[in-house]
Amino acid sequence: MENLKIFIADDHQILIDGLTSFFNELDGFEVIGHANDGLILLQEIATKTPDIVLLDLNMPKLDGMATLKKLKDNYPNIKVIILSNYHQSQLIKEAKALGANGYVLKNGSKSDLLSAIETVQTGKFYFPEEESKIENQSLFTDEFMKKHQLTKREVEIIRLVCKELNSKEIADKLFIAEFTVTTHRRNILSKLEIKNTPALINFAKQNGIA
Repeated sequence: MENLKIFIADDHQILIDGLTSFFNELDGFEVIGHANDGLILLQEIATKTPDIVLLDLNMPKLDGMATLKKLKDNYPNIKVIILSNYHQSQLIKEAKALGANGYVLKNGSKSDLLSAIETVQTGKFYFPEEESKIENQSLFTDEFMKKHQLTKREVEIIRLVCKELNSKEIADKLFIAEFTVTTHRRNILSKLEIKNTPALINFAKQNGIA
C-alpha cells in the first residue's frame, strides 16, 4: 500500500519541521513538500500531487482562505485540512463553504490531527462540533487576553498546564521547543504576578479558562 502523501503549508517553519518529523516517524505517511505562503504552495502543487494538504489560515502573500479556493477550483480531488488557531464558527463555516474537508485547531492533540486525516481519507468531513459554543468561548478568551495582556499561545499553554502536562509534553503537543514553553511559562507568571504553577492553575480555574 502506498504512503499517504502530505503537503504542509504554514508560515511558521518550526511547525512545519515538527509536523514533518512527526509524520516521518509514522508508517504510511510521506511529507512530499512544504510551503510558507499560499503562492508557493500553488506553485509546488502544480508539480506534486499530494493526497492531503494541511493548510494554515494565516499566511503571507495569499491567505489560507484564498489559497483554499484556488486549490479546490483547480485540484478538487486533493483533500484539504485547515490548521488554525482560530475557533470562530464563522471561519469554520467559510472554510466549509470553500470546500475544506476538515478543520483542526492547532491547540489540539496529534491524535486529533490523525483522526482528521483518517476521516477525510474515507470521504467524510472533520469539523469541530458545537460551533456556537466554540465562538462564545473564543469571545470570552479574547476579552481575557486583552485584560491580562496575554497572547493566544500563552492562553493555550495555561490550559495545557491545567491538564497537568509538563513543559516537554506541551512542547510535543504544540510542535515547539521545550525551551520556548519554559520561556512562555515564565512570562505568564510574570504578567499575572503569580509565583508558581499551583497558583496559576487556581487562577485559571477561578477565571474560567482551565
